[in-house]
Amino acid sequence: MPPTRNEVEEALAEEFDDSTACDYCCRYKREGLSRSSRILMNWLVEEGVSGRKIVDLGCGSGAFAMETLKNGAASCVGIDLSPAMIRKASELAAEGGYQDRAKFELGNAALADLPVSDVVVMDKVICCYPEADPLLKNASSASGMLIGFIVPRDEGVWKWPLRIATYAGNLVQKIRRRKLSWFYIHSLKTINEVLVEAGFVKERKAASRIWLVFLYKRNRI
Repeated sequence: MPPTRNEVEEALAEEFDDSTACDYCCRYKREGLSRSSRILMNWLVEEGVSGRKIVDLGCGSGAFAMETLKNGAASCVGIDLSPAMIRKASELAAEGGYQDRAKFELGNAALADLPVSDVVVMDKVICCYPEADPLLKNASSASGMLIGFIVPRDEGVWKWPLRIATYAGNLVQKIRRRKLSWFYIHSLKTINEVLVEAGFVKERKAASRIWLVFLYKRNRI
């Protein structure tokens, strides 16, 4: 049977504890954004992130949110299922002096009542959810301008190595009797169809190691 809503929320929250949150935050302070995240951030800057309202789904320790604010975003609301990540993100915002423009809330990004925004970001988040459609639909309902996201590179020479690694990792999770699989690879075709149906068109795409970076823009025609 597929996992229930509560099982999804509990498993994702447990996966990212205080130690993990601290590691993520320290890595960001030491190294900045990952290569794939920098690609997405650069696109948003080019599109005009300054003065925009941002929603960061699965915000983690707040790294991407901080970069949007540093680049002039008017505000950023981050949603995450991990209390540890929300605490760390709030601390990071306070350290940078962005506490008045940043707000981090505990919640399921696929179900939360999201504020109206200009840009919605999902940085390596879709692959954490067993079902992508509710997350994508919620994101598209909140965004008035752009949706940026990063997903596994499920195409070309990386397709089968990634799928094999995912199968092996999920098998380990099952052996450990975890409630949720370790990683989910969702169809790129289905992701595109959901966003197109919601009124978005694919604007940009780039590859970075094992990740694919996408930017979709709301179709005004």
